[in-house]
Amino acid sequence: MADSSYIELLNVARADLDILCQKVDLQNILDLPSFEHAPLPIGTTLWSSEYAVLLFWPSFASDREGIVTEAAKAQGWFDELLSFKEKEKRKKLIDGYLVLALPAAPEGEAKEEVRKLEISSQICRKHVVWPRAVGDKNYNEQAWMRISDVTVLGLPDVTTTEVEGLYWPEIDSEAQAVWDDLMSIGVGRTVQKDERE
Repeated sequence: MADSSYIELLNVARADLDILCQKVDLQNILDLPSFEHAPLPIGTTLWSSEYAVLLFWPSFASDREGIVTEAAKAQGWFDELLSFKEKEKRKKLIDGYLVLALPAAPEGEAKEEVRKLEISSQICRKHVVWPRAVGDKNYNEQAWMRISDVTVLGLPDVTTTEVEGLYWPEIDSEAQAVWDDLMSIGVGRTVQKDERE
């Protein structure tokens, strides 16, 4: 049984995504197609355009096994949808974006699973989001972490200040490790290494 506060948070995430989707001409599809695959979880939402499809798939578990299971179900359903749309468009490729919504921030092995999932190019581009902790200083500004990072939705509406010269952004240790691998062993071997881990 789904927790009512999580259902409310899912509604917030869907509303936030809807605003961003409208800006890039992705329209909410109210009648989701049914396939023989797993049933859709409560709150599943789809946006579509001529060039892309975005699937919001709620997960009700944040542990490693839950992430693996829900990602597999979502990708299976999404693969059928993308194949159907490409046949309908006479083989024209459609970009697919899966947004997997977790009920809480992943930790330990689950965090590593999120990293693997997001760098995998199998079926579609994947993003994992989760609600901010209630005590987070930015909780009232944006209830969900990483919503604005979904690649198809473009850059957020922000103004930036002009800076003299170039600067290198600060990245966390995991991102630095991936960057170091890319620079030392190249893209192909980095992908192979990450898929083995």
